[in-house]
Amino acid sequence: MEEKRIFKVTKSKTVHIVTIVVWIIITVLCLFILWQGIKHPIGLLIVVPILAIVISVLVYYHRQSPQYIELTNDALVLHCASGNKVFRYEDITEVGKWQGKPSRLLRQWGSGGFGGYIGWFSGGGLGSHFEYVGQYQDAFYLKLRKSKSYMLSCDEAERVVEHIQSVISH
Repeated sequence: MEEKRIFKVTKSKTVHIVTIVVWIIITVLCLFILWQGIKHPIGLLIVVPILAIVISVLVYYHRQSPQYIELTNDALVLHCASGNKVFRYEDITEVGKWQGKPSRLLRQWGSGGFGGYIGWFSGGGLGSHFEYVGQYQDAFYLKLRKSKSYMLSCDEAERVVEHIQSVISH
């Protein structure tokens, strides 16, 4: 029997709610701006560029949203909505299930719920690290040779951690 190699990144209820609410707010805001633009076109010169920047940032984080993790023969591959992030086993020095509390994390730059927890965070026992997390109860960390740390999440995170530990211990 072949070992399971693909693990879905489940998003927390908070992530779903934040994502939906933000998209609703942006949609309503766009409609309001267009309606106001018909009455006062000069105001569009200021508001439209700002709105374009906000929408661009939201699209960026939506595209970075983690979808699933794949374990290949030589790497862990994080599949995002657009593109992949590859973590080669030979570069991983430490892996473990994250035991911290989300309230102990400080977001330095990134999304605190829109599409997931994505971006630079500090604290939680990892120092400064990059996160691709759908829900913290499924989170695990990777420490790489170049002093970089990542926090990822997926269903059956314990199995993923055990697999990586068995590979990097040889």
